Amino acid sequence: MGEAGAIQYLADYGRGIAVPKVVHLALCAESEGYPLMAQGFWKKAFEMETGNIAPVEKLNNNLDAIPDPTPTRSKTVLDPPVVPELPPHLQPGRIVTMQPVDAPFDRAYYINDPRYWGQPKRDGNRVVLVATSDRIYYQSRSTNMRAQPSIEINQALLDVANKKGTFILDGELYYRSITGSEHRTGAQAATVNINQGSPTTQPIAVYAIFKALLFEGRDLTVMSEAARIEAAERVREYLPAIEAFEIVPTARTFEEKTLLAQTQESLEREGEVWVQHDCTYVGGKDTRTFPMVRTKYCLELDLVITELTLTKVAGRPFSAIMVAQDIEGKLVAMGSVGTGFSQEDMQEIARRHAANPGKVKIVVRSQGLTENGKLWHGRFVGFCEEI
Repeated sequence: MGEAGAIQYLADYGRGIAVPKVVHLALCAESEGYPLMAQGFWKKAFEMETGNIAPVEKLNNNLDAIPDPTPTRSKTVLDPPVVPELPPHLQPGRIVTMQPVDAPFDRAYYINDPRYWGQPKRDGNRVVLVATSDRIYYQSRSTNMRAQPSIEINQALLDVANKKGTFILDGELYYRSITGSEHRTGAQAATVNINQGSPTTQPIAVYAIFKALLFEGRDLTVMSEAARIEAAERVREYLPAIEAFEIVPTARTFEEKTLLAQTQESLEREGEVWVQHDCTYVGGKDTRTFPMVRTKYCLELDLVITELTLTKVAGRPFSAIMVAQDIEGKLVAMGSVGTGFSQEDMQEIARRHAANPGKVKIVVRSQGLTENGKLWHGRFVGFCEEI
């Protein structure tokens, strides 16, 4: 895969990677006889270290005579690009995504309200993609540009853009393990594959499509959510029937919404997203009219405080709470809890832990457990009886 192989590897396994590790990968690729892949790692290390696009003429050295077999490339974009045919609010790196807020009512309210449609919540990273005839741009929720998730996805999108013109999709990128579980990174999905006895099986990068923001020359942000979902379903018809793409199902009727909630709970999924089908695309979080909300299935556990991590912030007795679960008399580490407590709560937590270290139990609510058995987004709820 040449230089694209380095891009693909970092997309799958390089989240949070540091420069020394990227340099090590470049040296490894060189020693194994893959100079083009090494060049991709060297470029990434240069960009991470300097914040500038890598100067190709300086990094190529004697590799100019070696052809790159990769038909398309995706480089890290440090300055937002400009697509001439798009309006300012739909330019790559400038799209403010519509984000759900925690639902003020229980899910029965949204199931019964015909104005709200439901979609299953996916466990990945929000990605808006802008597809043009010569390049695909990938933007995160924070408006940062990111590398292509896979060559297969990138090429399929290019093919559709060359047939139908520029289009924009809003969705979630996740990695599917051999068991079908969803993960935010390729490394997390690979861990599941290893634990299942399939260490050489690659996780599958999946782009789950929520809606389209532009298709067939129409700016859909000023139209209804129903129009955006319908346009996304039409885009999916032109994409190849491969696992890399998913059109997230939309529950419109009472019966469909009821089934959605039942399925999400029975499969132990994170929850649902409910959106008003007649709303326009409002960037950010709207806590006035609640056009988009999320309901979750949370896990509550009674856990033992094992340690309070240090902090340099004035007035805070600790940074986070390290907790463990008492399983048949043995404490099993569950990770940390860093939210949900007020300043008064923190003072009381610190006082109780100092008086009875290893004997204070708290109630923690989380969105489930990671594949390593640790809390996922753990939140302090309150104290339970001391043990």
